Amino acid sequence: MKRQPYFPRTVAERPVWFANYATQLLIANATLTLPAADVAASVADARFCEYGCGVWLTAAREFGPSATSALELLFDGTGNAPFVLPVFTVPGLPPAMPPLPAVVPVAAGALTRIVAFVQTIKNSPKYTEAIGLLLGIVGAEDAGENPLPSFTLKVERGDECECVKIIFRKYGRQGVVIHCKRGGGAWDLLAIDLSSPYLDARPLLVASQPEVREYRLQYYDDAAPVGEFTDVASVTVTP
Repeated sequence: MKRQPYFPRTVAERPVWFANYATQLLIANATLTLPAADVAASVADARFCEYGCGVWLTAAREFGPSATSALELLFDGTGNAPFVLPVFTVPGLPPAMPPLPAVVPVAAGALTRIVAFVQTIKNSPKYTEAIGLLLGIVGAEDAGENPLPSFTLKVERGDECECVKIIFRKYGRQGVVIHCKRGGGAWDLLAIDLSSPYLDARPLLVASQPEVREYRLQYYDDAAPVGEFTDVASVTVTP
């Protein structure tokens, strides 16, 4: 199965990835049993990268507008006193948060070393895809090979009538749009769901009568429906 790259494409998503990788690596190594020094070094790389693209980068970006304003004042302002340029105060390094160690500076090339160590992890005879998913080193399924979402329907007994559980796969997309029609009516937007499954627990149109519910899905990405609808699947819901 083809998968997308596991490392986040956007800078905003990377601090969370580094934090999860460091935390889960310490836990997973109870199973992997990789050399403790190598694990500690990779955790240190991840912690400093998390700080760099998170706390430090946020502070640097927030300093930018004030620096620009200071230059405008220096160029066009008034007054006789020597002008003092603002100084960027670097955020302090985060302390230890057990089981995570304190953040310490590391040598350049931290991400390159992490990527290399990820391959070491995957080469371990004790590695499983479940561990990879916890570490965030297994990419999402590539939607390029799946132009439509897939789904199955399961009828379950609810409090007042049967419910329909919609179990779907979104293949790396943000979510799915679920449309439904019942009782021979028109298609209605039932839900936009970002994680499977979705439970359709609506009461019957007529409390004492079974009804046929039809469903079709399409991808949801970047705050909008994407692509074509799937084929229609239907189930009968009873009182």
